[in-house]
Amino acid sequence: MKFEYINPFIESSQSIINMTTGLSPTVGEIHIKQAPYKGNNTVIFIGLTGQIHGSVTFSLKNELACKLASSMMGGMAVPELGEMGKSAISELCNMILGNTASVFYKNHITVDITPPTIFTGDNIELTPTQAEVVCVPLHFDNGDSIEIDINYKEKV
Repeated sequence: MKFEYINPFIESSQSIINMTTGLSPTVGEIHIKQAPYKGNNTVIFIGLTGQIHGSVTFSLKNELACKLASSMMGGMAVPELGEMGKSAISELCNMILGNTASVFYKNHITVDITPPTIFTGDNIELTPTQAEVVCVPLHFDNGDSIEIDINYKEKV
């Protein structure tokens, strides 16, 4: 795990979440996950291509996804994760990774991202192509959290 590759994800996540929702998540203990692993009931997948390739998944509970979507939409009630809520939470993750790609670009590393794909359901099992997954948990004041799971490989 190279922290110069992980830090842009952390900085962008905290910044974009704060900017779009007004919430300020803190970073929990960063750790390695072995695949396969279980996700929460809302998972957003975004692929990475370029000098670093792999994928990033954002895993969170539906309740937090609704809360974030509501905050993004000016406090409009989002009681369940319907199409509007899914669109909002997908866009939040897309903005985070777009910002991350910009940070990499400033450091002379080319990274492109794929459009986000959202999965919802119970018992979602994830098996990324790279065996090692770096998990960055982001904790919110109310005890909710998002797990950002990063698996990457440097292009040789």
